[in-house]
Amino acid sequence: MTSRQSGGLTFIDRCLSPFTKMGPGEGRAVLLFGLYAFLLLVCYYILKTTREVFILTEHGAETASYAIAAQALLLLFIVPLYGLLFRAAQTTFLIRWVTVFFAVNIGIFYLMGHAQMEIGFIYYVFVGIFGVMLIAQFWAFAADCFNVKSGQRLFPVIMIGASAGALGGSQTFKFLTWVGISQLDMLLAAGVILLVTLALGEAARRAIPQGSRGVYAEQPEGPPDDRLEQMLGGFAHILRNRYLLLIAVLVILLNWVNSTGEVILKDFVQEWAAQQVAAGVYSDPGVAIGKFFGDFYFWVNLFGLLLQAFIVSRIYRYVGVSGALMILPVIAAFGYGLIAIGMAFIPIFSILRIVKIVENSVDYSVMNTTRQALFLPLSQAEKYEAKTAIDTFFWRFGDMVQGAAFFVGLNLLGMTFQHFFVINAALAVIWIFVAFRAGRHYRHLVRTNVMNVAPQLTKPIPDVHVSPGGDLLHEFDEDTFVDTDPGDVMTFSAQLATGEPLPTWVQFDPGARRFRGRAPQSAAGHLEIEVVATDFEGLSASGTFFLYHAKTEIER
Repeated sequence: MTSRQSGGLTFIDRCLSPFTKMGPGEGRAVLLFGLYAFLLLVCYYILKTTREVFILTEHGAETASYAIAAQALLLLFIVPLYGLLFRAAQTTFLIRWVTVFFAVNIGIFYLMGHAQMEIGFIYYVFVGIFGVMLIAQFWAFAADCFNVKSGQRLFPVIMIGASAGALGGSQTFKFLTWVGISQLDMLLAAGVILLVTLALGEAARRAIPQGSRGVYAEQPEGPPDDRLEQMLGGFAHILRNRYLLLIAVLVILLNWVNSTGEVILKDFVQEWAAQQVAAGVYSDPGVAIGKFFGDFYFWVNLFGLLLQAFIVSRIYRYVGVSGALMILPVIAAFGYGLIAIGMAFIPIFSILRIVKIVENSVDYSVMNTTRQALFLPLSQAEKYEAKTAIDTFFWRFGDMVQGAAFFVGLNLLGMTFQHFFVINAALAVIWIFVAFRAGRHYRHLVRTNVMNVAPQLTKPIPDVHVSPGGDLLHEFDEDTFVDTDPGDVMTFSAQLATGEPLPTWVQFDPGARRFRGRAPQSAAGHLEIEVVATDFEGLSASGTFFLYHAKTEIER
């Protein structure tokens, strides 16, 4: 196994270090994965924003909920086909074939639109499947490439690329609209961007340092050799594994709650757009709807990007993946509960917009990163087949359940929006319980399958003596401390052996493992300095050395 140190960082590693703990040589791989995610999300958000315009101008918010249900039905057939393709092809070819398939379909929609065909419903279905399938495939690929500890550290940084791509995609739509590019012509731009990602996957995999690469869990690599279970593909993994089943239920609840809020918001937006046209603010409801969602996605993705860049890795450091899993359901329970209680006293459209911005930004940053990290301790087949099933079918199944509940509630039970806000708050409470159980299983898998050894002091740190008024320049070797956990890194700190801070004239550079300073003229005696090496899990080792204020060497 390879030991990982804080020293030997490249320029790129050091630039990324403010966002997470970096190991030597990891920066280039993170940038390539981040660029891959960035381009994929730019493409998706161009498609996503155009789909809102097409569906709401040709149909309405209620039709959008039925289109989401249609996606789940189609995925019942697509997921097993994907499993067959996974078992028949190497992962590199799998990713290429699936990417090309979606790029070709974008071109087909472009031609259909120019032929004056009504594409709103079917295009909405396509973009929904695109969004869950290609993004699920990207994160399955990333989970396959990194081991658990490196993934926990680096996924938050890679997700910055995805968050920036989502933000960039929403602004690209606004820019292309501003320069006069039609919404149909935007599809061509999205298709070209998607094809560019074909060049990044294998380059990103090759750039990962050996000590950060995937180490597969000792689990079955696929379903038993049974024809029916092979036909089920990822569904077979989920049915046999309680942990995967919990993740599937969690995803259903997440999307049920989120989609209910989205559909209600769209209904408000459609009504608002009609009012804007009637007031003469806009001449076309499609322009008003596009502007609203362009601004909405901008704020969602801006807050998501800030959370991703500065908060997510710190959440992992202090409460871990299992703790991060609890944050979004708590926010959802509070937000929808607040609206349900205060609906008669507060401006619902404005408050709902704020709640959805907060909910979606946390979803796209903290929750999204955490959902990907849940698959790090699993086998390769579970990462591709089961993850694809969960992130596609079960994701859309949550939408389908929401669509059915919305239809029954509005058309058969005469329910109002207030009832749906109450239901959302209740579902969020159930979601909290499921997230707790899934987090507990995750911790068990990590303890079972992942090494967690504290750093070790392998040799003493040499003493140093500095004359009064003289310059201090002292560093310890890179192999003084060693951590044998795959993918782990150490950070260093220094203090006096008594626990007090270093004197102001001694500066410690942890990246270079170097002490600098100029001793005061009045310096006398000696200082005992303790160096502490801490890994990502918080385990540590320490060593001490003496700094003597003398011209002649003094033995310990």
